Amino acid sequence: MRGNGLLVVLFAALAVSPLTVGVGWAEPGTPARLWNEKAYAKPLDPDAPVSMRAFSRLAKELSPAVVNINVERRSLPLPFMPNGGSGLGTGFIIESSGYVLTNNHVVAEADSIVVRLANEHEYPARVVGTYALLDIALLKIEPTEPLTAAPLGNSEALEIGEWVIAIGNPFGLNHTVTAGIVSAKGRRDVLPGSEANQARFIQTDASINPGNSGGPLINIRGEVVGINTAINAAGQGIGFAVPIDMIKTVLPQLAQGHVARSYLGVLVGPVDKELAGRLGLERGKGALVTDVKPATPAAEAGFVRGDVITRFDETPIEHWDDLPWLASTAAATRSLKVLVNREGKSRELSVTLAPFPEDAPLAKRDAAKLGLEVVALGDTRAKEIGIEPGQGAAVKDVRAGGMAAEAGIKAGDVVVQVNYETVVGGAEGFKKLVATISEGQPLALTVRRGDRFLFKVFPR
Repeated sequence: MRGNGLLVVLFAALAVSPLTVGVGWAEPGTPARLWNEKAYAKPLDPDAPVSMRAFSRLAKELSPAVVNINVERRSLPLPFMPNGGSGLGTGFIIESSGYVLTNNHVVAEADSIVVRLANEHEYPARVVGTYALLDIALLKIEPTEPLTAAPLGNSEALEIGEWVIAIGNPFGLNHTVTAGIVSAKGRRDVLPGSEANQARFIQTDASINPGNSGGPLINIRGEVVGINTAINAAGQGIGFAVPIDMIKTVLPQLAQGHVARSYLGVLVGPVDKELAGRLGLERGKGALVTDVKPATPAAEAGFVRGDVITRFDETPIEHWDDLPWLASTAAATRSLKVLVNREGKSRELSVTLAPFPEDAPLAKRDAAKLGLEVVALGDTRAKEIGIEPGQGAAVKDVRAGGMAAEAGIKAGDVVVQVNYETVVGGAEGFKKLVATISEGQPLALTVRRGDRFLFKVFPR
């Protein structure tokens, strides 16, 4: 289901279970380079013709690297499976000694995992490490035969409209091959499940269905450019993959059982049109510092509220939501330079990042920061739109350039749910629900507009 600013999607697995931030164990003898990349003797011609057998060649070349993943969850009773349940997903081999990538939601809470190769040989698998913020998991099997590994490509170099194929096990139909194009890149308005996710999704119209989760999205050169993760249940030809470049960033740590995030210590938001004009910035670029946590690297480096971060280390901030990813993957204890715009003047700050405080109390959402004002919905209006008296909150005003405006909220909308919890008690009920959601977690609103229900998401 789609509304302006939000695309609610489902994980493309045959069984759904809660995401967990799993931590595996250090893997002895891990190869120094856990994946392979293709080497080219000369630059590739992007305008080279695609042959009639291109897709069949790719299918033949890469199918042996794609695996079926069967999961048993005896200890996780589901309402429709009182004695537990099983799940089915896809994965792909990235290293010939038996390392397999898949989605975290495919293997979460698993009691046992079995990997089946294209030749029907089966091996028990163990989880080496997981990273829920990208919904990825690294598995290890102990093969008794040579394995085909899929080379990893460059997702940043993907072009919109470029051919891609997906190989997976939709509905248990092993090694199904589908083809399509890259429909979009850098999708931030995607909310798979209910957990925070840092992925900037690749959108594709290559057919992806339940069971495809964890399978590879492959470019025309036979390189994996993403992990197929989510689908739009209300539409066809709308699937999403986590870019492989983001996965490469954390993969070396993942192989050691845990991804150690780094920490800056600021909360950020978008730069609206008014602020950009006042500071002489290009609209939409940069990250506005809305809060600086005390006793953090940012506080020690001299960051203040109102700073606009325009460059982090050597990377310009093209979109405000780029900063959390950059700050969390830059490596703890690393010292670097950050360029900020403070009251219209550029200033360079030196900061030494710290390890992410995993056990630190999380800041809560503040409804005021969303940039909208809500009031109680009268019983007459509630009856008109078909909801119970006392439920819902009417949007009275939306601040221009604020988060609500960016998400497409309009005056006159009626907020019915906050993260799928019904709003009861007008404005106060709305504020209480928003306050239960931690900073860094998705915030989704179910909105009634006319005779339609829309879904809106707010930045993490």
